[in-house]
Amino acid sequence: MMPIWKRFLALVSVSSTVAAFFLTALPAAAQQSDLEHWRKAYADELTAKNGWLALVALDWLQEGDSSVGSAPDNKIKLLHVPAHLGVLRMRDGRVTFIPSKESVPSGVLLNGKPATESVLGPDDSRNPSEIVSGDVRMTLIHRGSNYYLRVKDAQSPTRVHFHDLNWYPPKPALRVTATWVPFPSPKTLHIVNVLGQMTDAPSPGYAEFQIDGQTVRLEPTVEGKSLFFDFRDATSKTTTDGAGRFLNSDLPSNGISSRGTVVLDFNYAHNPPCGYTHYATCPLPTKENRLTVAVPAGEKRYGDE
Repeated sequence: MMPIWKRFLALVSVSSTVAAFFLTALPAAAQQSDLEHWRKAYADELTAKNGWLALVALDWLQEGDSSVGSAPDNKIKLLHVPAHLGVLRMRDGRVTFIPSKESVPSGVLLNGKPATESVLGPDDSRNPSEIVSGDVRMTLIHRGSNYYLRVKDAQSPTRVHFHDLNWYPPKPALRVTATWVPFPSPKTLHIVNVLGQMTDAPSPGYAEFQIDGQTVRLEPTVEGKSLFFDFRDATSKTTTDGAGRFLNSDLPSNGISSRGTVVLDFNYAHNPPCGYTHYATCPLPTKENRLTVAVPAGEKRYGDE
C-alpha cells in the first residue's frame, strides 16, 4: 500500500503530470491557464476536511495500552471526541482498538461501521483502518519499526485559519527539457524522513539539465506513470521551504530504461506536507538532490508574504 503522503501526491500531481505531457505544444497563455488551474486544485486538496491542514496530532504508540479521548486522564488527549474514546493496545507489533462503552453510542465508526474491538491496519497495509468521530479522523501509520496515531480534525486551527499559498510568478524559462540517463541497474536511494528514519527506494536514472549556466542532475523515484523528484536548492535558505520541495513529471520520452528526455516544469514545484504542519513524516532530499543553484519557481514557504 502506498504511504499516505504518496497517496496525497498522487492526487495533487495528476494535473501536473498530464500537463508535462501535453503542454510542450501549447502556447504560453494555455500553459499559464493550466498552471493556475493546477495550483487551485492543489490548494483545494490541501484544505479539504481530510487534507494536510487538518492534521492535529501524531502520537507514538508504545507497548501496552494508550487511552484516547478528550478527558484529561487520557494518555492521548484530543479535542472534539468523546471524553473516553477508547484504548489503543500495542502488543507484539499489532495495534488493537478497543472502543469504550461511552464512545459507541456517540457514533464512533471504524472503517465506516460502528466501532468494535478490532486489529487496525496501518497505512502501508493492504487495508488501512480509519477511526472516525464526528469531524475527527484517526489512522495508524507505520514508520520504521514504530507505529503512530495520526489525527486529522476538520476544525483544526491550521485549516480554519488557512491563508493563500505563496507562489513565484510563472517562469517559462524554468520549464526545462532535461536529458534522461538510465542507470545500468536501479540505484538504491537511502531516504531519511523528518523523524530520522531511513527507507530505501530504487531510482531508475537521473535527469540532467542546465540552470543558471551550471549542469545539474536530479535522481527521482517512480510513482505509477510519473517520476517523483524530492529536491532542495539554494532558495531554501531564503524564500522556499527549508526542507525542500516536491515535483512530479511525465515518464522519459523513451521510457525509464533508455536514454531520452524528460520535461521538468519547476513552476509546479510545491512544498512537502511538512511545510504546512509539524505532524507529517516527510522524506528529505538525498544529498544528490541538494542543488547549490537557485530554482526560483513554484511554491514559496507557507506563511511568508
